[in-house]
Amino acid sequence: MDHLFIIVLLCLYLISLVLIPVVVNKRKRPVVTLAWIMAIIFLPYLGAAMFLIFGTERIVNKGRVKLSSNDFLKKLLQDIEEQWAPDIFTGNTPDDSIEALQHIIRISEKYSFFKVVADNSVEFLVDSEQAYPSMEDAIRSAENHINMEFYIFEADNVGHRFKDLLIQQSRKGVKVHFLYDSLGSMNLNWNRKFLNELTDAGVKVSKFLPINEYVRPWNINLRNHRKLMVVDNRVGFTGSLNIGETFVAKKDQDFGEWRETFVKIEGPAVSQLQWIFCEDWYFSTGEELISREYFTPADSRGDALLQMVASGPDVREKAIYKIFLTAIYQARYYVYVTTPYFIPDRSLFLALQLTASRGVDVRILVPRKSDHTFVLMAGRSYYEELMENEVKIYEYNKGHLHAKMLVVDDQFTVVGSANADIRSFDFDFEINAQIYGEEEAKKAADIFRTDLNNSKLLKLPEFRYRPMSEKFSENFCRLLSPLL
Repeated sequence: MDHLFIIVLLCLYLISLVLIPVVVNKRKRPVVTLAWIMAIIFLPYLGAAMFLIFGTERIVNKGRVKLSSNDFLKKLLQDIEEQWAPDIFTGNTPDDSIEALQHIIRISEKYSFFKVVADNSVEFLVDSEQAYPSMEDAIRSAENHINMEFYIFEADNVGHRFKDLLIQQSRKGVKVHFLYDSLGSMNLNWNRKFLNELTDAGVKVSKFLPINEYVRPWNINLRNHRKLMVVDNRVGFTGSLNIGETFVAKKDQDFGEWRETFVKIEGPAVSQLQWIFCEDWYFSTGEELISREYFTPADSRGDALLQMVASGPDVREKAIYKIFLTAIYQARYYVYVTTPYFIPDRSLFLALQLTASRGVDVRILVPRKSDHTFVLMAGRSYYEELMENEVKIYEYNKGHLHAKMLVVDDQFTVVGSANADIRSFDFDFEINAQIYGEEEAKKAADIFRTDLNNSKLLKLPEFRYRPMSEKFSENFCRLLSPLL
């Protein structure tokens, strides 16, 4: 019996070695490939299991494929984008700023799916105190449909409030689709009463990449981190905010106030948000939302130029990541980055250093405390070298910073779900709203500077001489960066 057990273990080990050609063919960075090969060889069974769960970075999004091949929907979106195509050479924008924006737009349209569209309105919503009431008003105003997608949706008082509104509108005949991430909203998976109340009222509910599908163990690593809502293809919301009491801007015993940034969008760009939801809904359910009512003609709502950019493990181009790098390298005056989770890869790390070294005011706002301690510690391992290259790093100390924002030169603003870390750039489904123009950029920069009033600028001499135990812990967590 003991011999049989040993033979079985040996066979399993040999089978696990078959994964090595799979690792090589994935064409990851050489150091990552080598690390996985060593784990498979020297950590029998465990290394292979970890690779199956954490080593997969790509997945086929049948929703993206299906909608892109649907001539009817594609024509509707193209008509909207052509009708509202902007002329960014109008106005008083300096020539150098126009050139920088053109480079960003060119990269954005090359690697993302959507074009820049004009005549939108954008409202920045700071924290849940502003965002939740605005979202609730939009839900109450719905006449045709509500499409809602969130990474975290908690079945607490706030969640019940939104649930009751969705039920109320569904019973009035409004079509309601609700999509949540199976891992981020894990508690909903077992809260049958909450979900049944929605479905009994006619709300269509689905979860993204169920984590209980053991035949696809990588599901646990590839998550839908997007937060968005679309009402009647008229008004849309996206940003950093999830749904739940946790995210209400109040003091709690762990982190204090949650600092969030959301945007309310009206105009042609809402159709791009709608498209992303329709992709994700088809991916999860196989149901194609092909009705013209989901892409009704847009009206002019303002002067803002907008573009939605989505990325994730279903797209090899890594659009959000490449646009992030392009904007930083194009900066002439300042780069403001707000991110709750900061783990840059080598390219982003170098871009921040080089941009600051040529005299651009590069500032990064990160939290002092985090709900993901290992991520915070890994991020801190990068601070010293960045500060040595004139990057200014601020730690937000009023509460838990969860907002994600990039502002460049009073011309370019990004607000969305993506953090400045490896996970957002490589593993998670994300969506960002990119806003081109001076008025919105100045508003975003003012929000950033207000946050600096509740932050502490790190000083290189003090930070350099922090305890050795802290340095060791930070550098150890840095080794785990691809998994965090």
